[in-house]
Amino acid sequence: MAAPKDYYKILGISENADAATIKRAYRELARKYHPDVGGKAHEERFKEINEAYQVLSDPKKRAEYDRLRHGFAEREARRRGPGYQRVSFDLNDLGFGGDWTSWLEDWLGGTRWGPDGRTARRPEPPEETLSVTLEQVALGGRVVITVQEVEPCPVCRGTNPDCARCQGLGQVTVPKKFEVTIPPGVEDGTILRVGDHARLKVEVAPHPRFTRQGADLKGRLMVSVPLAAVGGEVTVKPLVGEPVAVTIPRHTNAGTVLRLKGLGLPRRGGGPRGDLLLEVQLRFPEPFTAADDRLYEELLRNHHDERGGEIHAPR
Repeated sequence: MAAPKDYYKILGISENADAATIKRAYRELARKYHPDVGGKAHEERFKEINEAYQVLSDPKKRAEYDRLRHGFAEREARRRGPGYQRVSFDLNDLGFGGDWTSWLEDWLGGTRWGPDGRTARRPEPPEETLSVTLEQVALGGRVVITVQEVEPCPVCRGTNPDCARCQGLGQVTVPKKFEVTIPPGVEDGTILRVGDHARLKVEVAPHPRFTRQGADLKGRLMVSVPLAAVGGEVTVKPLVGEPVAVTIPRHTNAGTVLRLKGLGLPRRGGGPRGDLLLEVQLRFPEPFTAADDRLYEELLRNHHDERGGEIHAPR
């Protein structure tokens, strides 16, 4: 069973001490018991002082610590009978197993103690947004990002509460560049990890010509009314690659979807490439001339009774 730890006693303060008192006590003890002052004989004491300050200087951690501490004292009092007033405690009796240090490290968010008693925090990698284009989704590639990484203060290495470089925190943020691989077919919301340095949430930027539907791409294809009536070919530029010829069948109506196989996006994990789906939108030739007016008037007057007027639900 691990020895009880009373952080208030370690710092020499009362349970009602405010933040300023805690900080002042820590600074005085850190100066007094720093390994550079007393050598190896002070390492364990210095480690305990830092450990106590890590908890008591954080309001949330302090509240949780007090809750566990008082809860244990009450439990012990009931177990040992009337008259038992001991307030020191052991977290092993609260169900945290036999390794107090291991539990505390997890609770503190990854703090580890080095051989010289100095702290070296291992924070969870931050999550940042990585904006990619639809072209990058189609082709994959590599980009360089800059991550603000936390490191021990290069001046005091976390040992001087008055250090101007780190403001007494013992840590500084340093910009570091990393190359990130964008896998072909990456999906919006995918998390890419950069080792222990960052987690990148992929955000696919809107595209002016296409929208994405899984591995398929969707777009609107503008076709002139005469071409839609008699049929023919138009040249279109896909998302990537060379322009391709698209056949417009005779009598193509607005809303018709033409499927171009294999011109969509790659699929994560392999499989056939997606398709390009083009929804036909009709438009009149530009400029529209007087001769065009006469042709359409003749067509309507002499060859068709259909004038439209039906109402359909929107797509």
